[in-house]
Amino acid sequence: MAPKQKITKEMILEATFHITREHGYENVNARSLASMLGCSTQPIFSRFASMEELKKVFHAYAGKYFDRYAAEAMQGGDSFRKLGECYINFARNESNLFRLLFMSEVMDLHGFADMYDDPENLEVAQTLSSTMGISFDSAKRFYMKMFIFTHGIAAMLASKFVHLEPGEAETMLGEAQRAFAAQHTT
Repeated sequence: MAPKQKITKEMILEATFHITREHGYENVNARSLASMLGCSTQPIFSRFASMEELKKVFHAYAGKYFDRYAAEAMQGGDSFRKLGECYINFARNESNLFRLLFMSEVMDLHGFADMYDDPENLEVAQTLSSTMGISFDSAKRFYMKMFIFTHGIAAMLASKFVHLEPGEAETMLGEAQRAFAAQHTT
C-alpha cells in the first residue's frame, strides 16, 4: 500500500491560488480544494481552523505574489508611474487575484484616513514629497488622488466593465498625474 501524501499548508495555499486565479476566490471552498489536492476535507481543516482563517492567510500569500509582480514590472524609469501602470496591468491580466486583493472586504479600511496612515503609503508620500518638492501633506493628497484614479481604471478592467486599447489606460494615467501634480505644485 502506497503511503498517504501529507497535505501541507503550502499545498493548500497553492491550490487556493490556482482556483482563485482561474475561477475567482468565490469558488474556493473545502470541497474544491480537496478535489484539487486529491484528498478529503480533513487535511484542510487540520491546517486551517476555518475557511475564514485560510482566506486571511491566503490574502497575505496572494499579496506577496503581487509584490513580486510589481517589483518585476517596476524596473527602470519613473517608479511611481510604473507602479500605477503595473496596478492596472495586474487588474487586466490577473483579474481574479486583483478582485481578491483590492476589491474585497479583507482590508477592512474605514475611510481614507486608514489609507493615509498605512506605513507603505506614508513612505510613498514621503518619497513624492522629496522628488516633487512639495509638502508631505500635499504629497499624501496627490498620492491618494492618483490611487483613486488608478484604482478606478483597474477596477473597471478587473470587473470587465470596460475594455481599453493597449496604451489607453497608460495615457489616461499620465494625463491624470500631470493634472494632479499641477494642483499641488502651484
